[in-house]
Amino acid sequence: MDHASFPAFVVELARPEDDADLRAVLAATPMPGPVSLCFAREPSYFAAASVEGRFRQTIVVRNRQRSQVVGMGSRSISPVYVNGQVAPLGYLSGLRGVPEYRGGTLLARGYRYLRQLHEDGRTTLYVTTIAEGNREAIAALTSGRARLPKYHAAGQYHTLMLPRRRGEIRTRDAGIEVRFASHADLPRLVGFWNEVGPQRQFFPVVNEDDFRSHESIYRGLQPQQMLVAWRGKRPCGTLALWNQGSFRQTVVAGLPKWLRLTRPVYNFLAAARGRPTLPAVGQAIAFLDAALLVIKCDDLNVLRRLLTAATSRKAFPQEPFLAVGLHDSDPLLPEVRRRRTLEYMTRVFLVCWEDGEPLRQSLDHRPLYLELGRL
Repeated sequence: MDHASFPAFVVELARPEDDADLRAVLAATPMPGPVSLCFAREPSYFAAASVEGRFRQTIVVRNRQRSQVVGMGSRSISPVYVNGQVAPLGYLSGLRGVPEYRGGTLLARGYRYLRQLHEDGRTTLYVTTIAEGNREAIAALTSGRARLPKYHAAGQYHTLMLPRRRGEIRTRDAGIEVRFASHADLPRLVGFWNEVGPQRQFFPVVNEDDFRSHESIYRGLQPQQMLVAWRGKRPCGTLALWNQGSFRQTVVAGLPKWLRLTRPVYNFLAAARGRPTLPAVGQAIAFLDAALLVIKCDDLNVLRRLLTAATSRKAFPQEPFLAVGLHDSDPLLPEVRRRRTLEYMTRVFLVCWEDGEPLRQSLDHRPLYLELGRL
């Protein structure tokens, strides 16, 4: 496909040599909110992007005179369960623009190019999330102007930071055994996820290859990091502890004044009580992503057992937080929310042009599932 060119800018697919520019744009565009966060992708943007989807494209807006990337956005597509059946779903992410270049027609030009890419027919429906405090982006994308696709509000997504404490992992209680998986367990777990997962809308189709290389969807996640609840010889729940710090980082870009002033006192008291401390501006938040949180029949007793094990620092002692992401339609949310220390909210949107409306309107009322470590 020929790129779309303009007098000062060109909109095209990113090239491998753009990696440093893409990481610079991310560093220059933190997400606003009570706590401003920067989503870094060090040391390689493209290596980190492998978790977003099996098919991936990154669009860049390039200043032709400076040969500099000034805007970006990503389109990725993966098979998921839609109404319990396998279907492709797109994910739009990483929409960023260097502040001095915002405004004008660049957003419309970027989406015009996205529409050309969309004509490959790989999917008709996309999902995206926008930080709750990012009013400028929400207003621009939901305005219906510039022939943008329609952004349909689909609730909120809650990222809940649970403190991890020192303590033993109880392995057996009330007929449920919780232990870390082994490689021999993986085929059985893949079967469990694809049996129980479709109870959620957009749960990913999982296979064993998703864990086997640095190019895979669940890059770096091994069976030994997956907590499994067993009843006899059958799994009844899973919660994987995914450490993405080596390729994706969440950096504190700004704190409200009251928190900057009280942070030293809070950290002193937290350390004395064995609780997690809050990082300073410019520091990355150390945490584990809760991945593949699947509970058969939404059994809250199984959920509690897994959360208790996952928040023990007996395993993975360096990460003080466990990040759990749940949509507000998920019946597991209230139980997880009781344990949170911090909460970060984003809005979820279903995005489509005319060809995606039949699928969007056909969605049933299953709770929506988005994998936090892949957003």
